Amino acid sequence: MNIHKLWEYKEYINVNGVMMTSELISLLQNSLTLLQTENHFKHVQYWGQIYAVDSDYHIAVGINDDALLDRKYFYSHDFKFWGLLPKPKKKHRHLSLLTTFPFRGEPSLKIKVMDEQLEETNPDRCKIMSEEARLAGTIANICDEAEICARGQLLKLPSGTVVVNPNFYGLTAPEAKQLKSYLHIRPAQHRWNTNLLTRQDYNYSMDFLDSVDQDIPTGCWNLSLEQGGAVAYLKSLYWPGMMYFHKVRTMDAGFLYVGNGRKNLDVPFLL
Repeated sequence: MNIHKLWEYKEYINVNGVMMTSELISLLQNSLTLLQTENHFKHVQYWGQIYAVDSDYHIAVGINDDALLDRKYFYSHDFKFWGLLPKPKKKHRHLSLLTTFPFRGEPSLKIKVMDEQLEETNPDRCKIMSEEARLAGTIANICDEAEICARGQLLKLPSGTVVVNPNFYGLTAPEAKQLKSYLHIRPAQHRWNTNLLTRQDYNYSMDFLDSVDQDIPTGCWNLSLEQGGAVAYLKSLYWPGMMYFHKVRTMDAGFLYVGNGRKNLDVPFLL
């Protein structure tokens, strides 16, 4: 979420089971504005909060020239020091899905992870990683599967650079009711023309990302319209605590994750 509009977005967030207090918003705005100034980011957004036993992790993302590839994630406990999250390794992303116990709130803590799929004699069955690596892997998994935007929020320039659209004026009411109007914020995983062929009004500058209606299984996203259809809410069943809201026909939209960082792997069996 845009850090400069947290007060405006408070009413959209608090009706969905997440309470952002006035004190928290003030701390975030002051701290993240300083982070943006020190690092010369074009945009800084509050990504969310991951619960921990001793001290919760608050996550922010800084965006530079490319809004898709040039993103840096930071974490903090006290809003004074923001640590840069390392780029997650593939094995850490996998191990973070296997870990069942909660975060402790200590980035340097060493964690033993047991891979039950491997045989007991396999030397790779038990692996060790730091909680910071687990946090980076968890956030990367959530971003790939659940961090989204509305169609038109991000634009691809002829040079190939992806930018935040300054002229985004929101989805129409009919568009807001369709899952294909919401896109993953990640490099497209389907063929380049897949997203174009699913729309009659395709525009490559906007339709270069994967839409969430192609996710498997069907029904893993919950889309609802509230306030008489004026605000659209989208939630992922795979990642409880993830929420995206968009006020129809306005540029107001935001992504937020508040949860324990655990993926609900039972979704295919619940639908």
